[in-house]
Amino acid sequence: MKDIVISRIGELVEKLAKGDQQKQVWQDFLVDFAEVCEKADLKEKMKAPISNLLEHISEKELSGGIGLLHEMLDNFPTVEVYDALIEVLGKKNDENLVRIAELRDVLAELSTPIIQLWQDVLLAPVIGTLDSQRAQNMAEKLLESIADTRAKVVIIDVTGVSMIDTVVGEFLIEMFSAVKLLGCDAILTGIKPEIAHTLVKLGIDFDMVIIKRDLESALKYTISKFAKDIEKNQHNQKRGDEDEN
Repeated sequence: MKDIVISRIGELVEKLAKGDQQKQVWQDFLVDFAEVCEKADLKEKMKAPISNLLEHISEKELSGGIGLLHEMLDNFPTVEVYDALIEVLGKKNDENLVRIAELRDVLAELSTPIIQLWQDVLLAPVIGTLDSQRAQNMAEKLLESIADTRAKVVIIDVTGVSMIDTVVGEFLIEMFSAVKLLGCDAILTGIKPEIAHTLVKLGIDFDMVIIKRDLESALKYTISKFAKDIEKNQHNQKRGDEDEN
């Protein structure tokens, strides 16, 4: 087989290559194949040449090329070469899935930023489509940020969200409950009529979340709340001092 491939390599390359750019890569593949075609572990040996070839031609072109070699060369190890191709493609598919998952995590990180406006106050602006996966990512990130910063108020602005379905709405309600359990107030701003309708249908408990028209109103409310808390603490401290005297 090795001598046959080497002696016919020019003819084979002419049949296999689609254009001059593919001639060299097919020739390299055939040379590699000739070196290992009589080895017992042919399938394993063929994985590297197949991977190299796939860097330059499509999977369809490679599959067609293997079929052509089957027709042109007697006793061509078609099954072993196809098995090697399937395993190489499986590995590439696994690598692509890992890469897609990593990109999805990066996208989720970028699409749901958590901004610390000032001490004790976080802002979570949400822009674009809010599906269940993104809502879950946002909830996890928001709860971690609240725990890390010990924030007392988080403003969730959905001005950039056109629609929330019932599944996402229920998820948001669960998130508001979790925020409350962490001792933090949740303020929801920028609600559009469609979103308001969804939240009403879900029977949202408005004790869990404070609704404000826009970000400006939420900030005014937060400043007022902190001012009252400071005044209340000062009053309590003054009464404590008077009781001690």
